Amino acid sequence: MHKVLVVFLICTWKYALGFQIQHLPCLTDGSKKDLYDARKELTIVDRYFGETVETLQDELQKTLNIMKNQLVAMQTNVNKILKKVETDLTIMKKDVDEGQWTKYQDHCYHFSQDSAPWYKAERLCRDFGGYLVKIDNSSENEWLHSKRQKKSHGYWIGLTDLIEGEWRWSIDQSLATFKAWDSSAGSSGHSSNCVSFAGSVAKWFDTSCKSGYYYICERHFCY
Repeated sequence: MHKVLVVFLICTWKYALGFQIQHLPCLTDGSKKDLYDARKELTIVDRYFGETVETLQDELQKTLNIMKNQLVAMQTNVNKILKKVETDLTIMKKDVDEGQWTKYQDHCYHFSQDSAPWYKAERLCRDFGGYLVKIDNSSENEWLHSKRQKKSHGYWIGLTDLIEGEWRWSIDQSLATFKAWDSSAGSSGHSSNCVSFAGSVAKWFDTSCKSGYYYICERHFCY
């Protein structure tokens, strides 16, 4: 028993020290073949792992490069947007300072100096960064009427009834809950689909959208 153990330990020690397999006196031909085959398979596996690691490293680097480029592009876009916002804020402040927009309860209002049909007035308000005014209550209605420079002229507001009798605000298509119709106004028929201040009083009347009136623009945000 002791002799077998000594032989086994000697064989193990020689193999561990890197002796060539063919020099090991204690292995049979079958054992040598198994070891050769095992070494061959392990060599293949080792090479596979090495190639896989290199491939993963390459793919990871490519992914990181793509992500880096995307982040740089996003940063560039954000910088452009930020500069535009800063420019818009500067313009808005200048407009307020010059009196082109008047502040009332955190909203800004622009009273035009020229007349236009309703649809052109709406487009012009959009170009100014706003919309044809939406009037929510009597206080706002009275304030707007009092601030008009052309006291005897009509001013377009953003109310239409493209579906007869269904009065909606152009900015959000919500139904009008507050209304300030002049006597007999508000139901003038299919040819009168747009609304303007009546002129001398803080009342509204519906008329043809093709008529030329002054207009009031509104912006939610006021510098």
